[in-house]
Amino acid sequence: MHASYARLECYGARAVDNVTHSLVGLNLAHAFFKRKFPEAVPALVLSSNLPDVDGLVLLAPHPLAVTWRRTFGHSVFLIPILALALAWLLHRGYRRSSFVALWILCLGGAYLHLFFDLINSFGVVLLWPFSDWRPELAMVFIIDLALLAVLAVPHLLRFWQAGRARLSTTCRWSAALVAAYLMFCGANRAYAQWKLDRTLGKGAAFSYVFPEPLGPHRWRCVVRRDEERYSEFLFHSLSGQSDPILVVPTFPNSPAVLRARASPYAKRLEWFFKAPVWRTEVDGAHVYDLRFRPLVLQRGVSFEYVFAPDGSLKGNRRGTH
Repeated sequence: MHASYARLECYGARAVDNVTHSLVGLNLAHAFFKRKFPEAVPALVLSSNLPDVDGLVLLAPHPLAVTWRRTFGHSVFLIPILALALAWLLHRGYRRSSFVALWILCLGGAYLHLFFDLINSFGVVLLWPFSDWRPELAMVFIIDLALLAVLAVPHLLRFWQAGRARLSTTCRWSAALVAAYLMFCGANRAYAQWKLDRTLGKGAAFSYVFPEPLGPHRWRCVVRRDEERYSEFLFHSLSGQSDPILVVPTFPNSPAVLRARASPYAKRLEWFFKAPVWRTEVDGAHVYDLRFRPLVLQRGVSFEYVFAPDGSLKGNRRGTH
């Protein structure tokens, strides 16, 4: 087992995610603020990535480092302080700019980052350190290529048209398309949740709709009626059709798993995971999260963790299906 696998996958996803956040800040600056505030571009691009300061935890060798993502850097209480520090640094280069205006721009970019993290299914610890509540809207997959493409269109048009495209105008159109796309995703998810509630969700101990990669037209509906199995199916929201129901067994009460679950590491994982699946193998108790095992992709990374027979954490591995 290699603890580096999960961190490598996080680094790859993080790189794409930061491109998305950077484009959000860049488009916002060009669409609404650059003409009045020349410093809007660096302020919004940098602050749109500011909450990811907690990504430094991925440098730690501990296999549970990923569970600290989107915690202290994404706290609504700490962001004003982080934004103030960034505004102070920017003000050193933009002496003629208003420090208050810089701070407001940095606040806007950072809080916009929180919104775009909330719309996917990874979760954000908004009230850190006072609460471990980890909400998410689960409207898009953790990396959404369609959203990334819409954000990139204004800059591609400008490149192809050799600067003839008016960037402020195309960025406003891009912002409108992003808003429309997110409303479309939210409506599709609500439809999938309604479908799940009508079929398997009534009276279930756990009922949730996960976004699938490669588009908002497919949703994974998951329920758990007892402690030993999940039922899931892929719902196609545009056609209203559902794929056959799949059963995923889980064994949270087997002796080996109970020993593992008694450890603080397992408790941390069960807090971080949305739909933990436990099973026993010859090398110990394994656990992964259904959230990270999409049905659309043939191979999915699940952050699968392994506990030794004595209940100690051995590490994690690349999970595939």
